[in-house]
Amino acid sequence: MENILKNYIAEKGMISISEFMQICLSHPTHGYYMKSEVFGKDGDFTTAPEISQMFGEIIGLWLVDAIGKMPKSDSYNLIELGPGRGTLMADILRAMSRFKKQFKLEIHMVEMSEKLISLQQENLAEFANDIVWHKNLDDLKDDMDQMPSLFIANEFFDALPISQFEYLDDRWFERMVDVKDDKVVPTLSMKPVEPNLPDLLKNRAADGVIFEESPASVFYLNKISDILKINQGLCLIIDYGHNGHGFGDTLQAVKEHKYSKIFENLGEQDISAHVNFSILTEAAKKQGLIANPVTTQAKFLNELAISLRAQMLIRKNPDKEIEITEALNRLVGEDQMGNLFKVLCIQNINENDFIPAGFGLE
Repeated sequence: MENILKNYIAEKGMISISEFMQICLSHPTHGYYMKSEVFGKDGDFTTAPEISQMFGEIIGLWLVDAIGKMPKSDSYNLIELGPGRGTLMADILRAMSRFKKQFKLEIHMVEMSEKLISLQQENLAEFANDIVWHKNLDDLKDDMDQMPSLFIANEFFDALPISQFEYLDDRWFERMVDVKDDKVVPTLSMKPVEPNLPDLLKNRAADGVIFEESPASVFYLNKISDILKINQGLCLIIDYGHNGHGFGDTLQAVKEHKYSKIFENLGEQDISAHVNFSILTEAAKKQGLIANPVTTQAKFLNELAISLRAQMLIRKNPDKEIEITEALNRLVGEDQMGNLFKVLCIQNINENDFIPAGFGLE
C-alpha cells in the first residue's frame, strides 16, 4: 500500500486526507476493508454485534415495533449498510423470525468487499435465499422493490473519508498527504482554502485548531433520503461521534485493538473519524425528512430494556453470568460505548404521530 500511495502521489501530486483514507481503506486489492479478518477478536477492532447477541436482538425487536407503527404493507425492505461479518443481521433476523407470519422481509446488504460478502454469506447461510447483495446504494436503488424500507447503519459512517483543515496565521489550509524522504507524511496545502464552516464556528478559530468536514457522509445520507422519499421508511444510524459543531482532530487508526500511528501500517489498519451527528441531522432535514433527536447508545438500549434481555440470558446460561454482565457494561457503560456512541433515526413515514421506540421528537 505504501508503494501504491507513493506512486499515486508522484503522478498526481499531494493528495487530501479524504483521498488518502479512500485509498487505504478501499483500494480494490490492497485496501484495508478488502480483507476479511478486520472484525472481532482476531481482527483489529470489535463492533457492538461482536460483543453480544443482545445488541442485534434488541435492534431486531426495535424494527418489529417500528413496522407495527408504520402504514400496513405485505412486505418491507430491510437494508444494512456495511454489514461487517454479517453478525448483526443474523441476530436481527433471529429476533424477528418469530414474527415472520405478520410480514415479509426482502433483505438487502450493501457491501463493496468481495471477501466480506463471502464471509457474510457464510454466516447468513440459513437466510441466503432471502438476501440480495449490492456494491453500492445506486445498485440497491435500481434493484429493490418500491415498498417501505428500513435501513440499519451501525458503524458505517465513521469509516467514510473526511477532509481536515488547519487554521494558521488567520487563514485556513487543507491537511494533505505527500511523500518526503521516501515516506508518506502529512502536510498542508500550498494555498489557503475556505472550508464550509457552520455559522456557529465562524470567527472563532484560533491558531492551530482543526476543522473536519465529511462530504461523503452527506452524500450517503442524501442517497438514503432519496430512497426513503420514494419508498417511505426510516434509517437507524449508530456510531461513535458527537452531536454538535466544534473544532478538533478526531482522525484515528486502530490495529490489533490498539490505537496506532495514522501513517504507519498503511492498508493494514483501520482509519476512521468521529461522526458529526449534527451534520447528518441537518442533511436529513434539508431533504425534508424528520430527524429524531440524537440520543446515546446507553439511553437507547436501556429504554429498549436490554438489561431485561441480559437477565433472561443469565437465567438460561447461569455459568455465563460474568460474561453476559461484562458485555452489557461494554454496550451501555458510560465509560465504555454507552456515551461515546450516538443513535439517530431519520424517517419519512406518512404517520403524523410516528415516534420510533427510544426517541422523542424535537
